[in-house]
Amino acid sequence: MTKANIITLLRILLVPIFLVILLTEMENKEIIAFIVFLIASISDAFDGYIARKFDQVTDLGKFLDPIADKLLISAALIALVSLNEIETWAAAVIILREIFMTAFRLYFFMKEASFSASKIAKNKTLFQIIAVSIFIIYKKLPYPEYLHKIGTIVLYIAVFLTVYSAIEYIIKYSKSLKKL
Repeated sequence: MTKANIITLLRILLVPIFLVILLTEMENKEIIAFIVFLIASISDAFDGYIARKFDQVTDLGKFLDPIADKLLISAALIALVSLNEIETWAAAVIILREIFMTAFRLYFFMKEASFSASKIAKNKTLFQIIAVSIFIIYKKLPYPEYLHKIGTIVLYIAVFLTVYSAIEYIIKYSKSLKKL
């Protein structure tokens, strides 16, 4: 097991910890959940960096890394919907896209082909992380009503990029599907 894969597995293990913290009634849960979410989010860049720098890119890592990302974002969105912080439709669009793209990626993986994330998809992930982060912590910061509005705008941008990147992948890789 490579260091990069261990970091990815730790990110997966942080998901239930994050959820328990965010969904319980504890003092300063938003701050603690925000920190756990940021650690998990930052670990995504860190494991990728380690995998490339130390030549530890593995099939397991290529498979687990996007799943870890999707678990973290999906869990956070579901929790935020249950807390009435975000609109259900926005979370549903993002989660459904992630399920679809996971199946799409799995198909390519099983055919021993793969594809990497596009710039749009990377920006989508960044906007999702920023939006989720804002919605987790905004009540503990000054001007929460403005932060909520900013979070909503960032979430809508994330939804747009989510749909756009899915369409981009379908168009780009539909020719490859015929060859596989």
